[in-house]
Amino acid sequence: MAIQKRGLILILAAVLFCSLIPGSRAASSVRFIQHGARDEKQNQLITYWLYLPPEVEPGMPLVVYLHGSGERGEGALLTSLPLFLENGIVLCSDAILLVPQMPSNFGQWISIENAVMKMIDRTVEEYHIDEKRIALAGFSMGGIGVYDLVNLYPDKFCRAISVSGRVNEDVSPDAFACCELRTFVGTRDTNMPPQSALEFAQAVADAGYTSEAVQFDSTHSRMPYHVFQSEKNLEWLWMELAPQPTAKPTATPKPTATPKPTATAKPAAADEKNTSGYRTLKKGMSGRDVQQFKIAMYWLGYFNDKNVSDQYNSLTVERVKKLQKNNGLEETGIADPALQELVFSGNAVKTKNAPRPSKTPKPAETPKP
Repeated sequence: MAIQKRGLILILAAVLFCSLIPGSRAASSVRFIQHGARDEKQNQLITYWLYLPPEVEPGMPLVVYLHGSGERGEGALLTSLPLFLENGIVLCSDAILLVPQMPSNFGQWISIENAVMKMIDRTVEEYHIDEKRIALAGFSMGGIGVYDLVNLYPDKFCRAISVSGRVNEDVSPDAFACCELRTFVGTRDTNMPPQSALEFAQAVADAGYTSEAVQFDSTHSRMPYHVFQSEKNLEWLWMELAPQPTAKPTATPKPTATPKPTATAKPAAADEKNTSGYRTLKKGMSGRDVQQFKIAMYWLGYFNDKNVSDQYNSLTVERVKKLQKNNGLEETGIADPALQELVFSGNAVKTKNAPRPSKTPKPAETPKP
């Protein structure tokens, strides 16, 4: 009876919370339900919570949230879920949120990974989730769990956010070949020093996969406020389209040395007239011309896979800077028309990883901006 009363209180609290969010539309009808899944390895029933939007439709994304160590034990989730939902009224209407509840007698999420995966599979089947749009997020102990679960199930998740989590030694960067990673750390975090997370984020990027690290001037306990109150971060978790896999390709024969071009095109000045038809590309932009430019960079060895997205993201900026450095240009990370002409001409300096054929195919004509 006590457990039933506790569950009823939690349901009412969750419904009331969503109804008080400013600008809420049908937020009060968000459903908050509890389920259980048995972990076969531990022979224990693990409870979990589902936040369902007012209207559940087939093909919706699923966000799995792993809480921190201070929230272990029955009914403790009200200390963390409001942080995740504070500015997440869009989440209440556009995605399903699954929150496993760690029992007080366990120390790491990897200990009950069997139950967590059963929760995910049950939710996917019951609500007809788009299996290409399952995202994972976690804070502190949950941040560690993010790395561990992706490492164990590299094909299960398409995006992941780890907040203030360290990385265990057996976690491989290659596990994130098909899972975009965002890492958030606090520079004043003494509970979970950020070094291992930052080094791992860089290792994932160096392997050619999508990885972004963000540092806040923050202590450990304040990190959820910075990350989970950001509508931009939450929207990224339940993306409109699943990202294209960026699996690391097999090794390619080392090409013969390519001589550095004698004349390297300089970036066009800001007031110089653009007669090439290319628009200037920079971070935050997207489109077919962005994708074609990245494919051309692939043939020069600056991307590890031809199957690139049409997003000009942080990884693109990093690779463009490398391209500019190798060609003696200013490292701005911006692809102006002059740089695009150089790349599409096939005369840009290649890296040792450039695949064959050596000739860079010229893309279809790009419409003028």
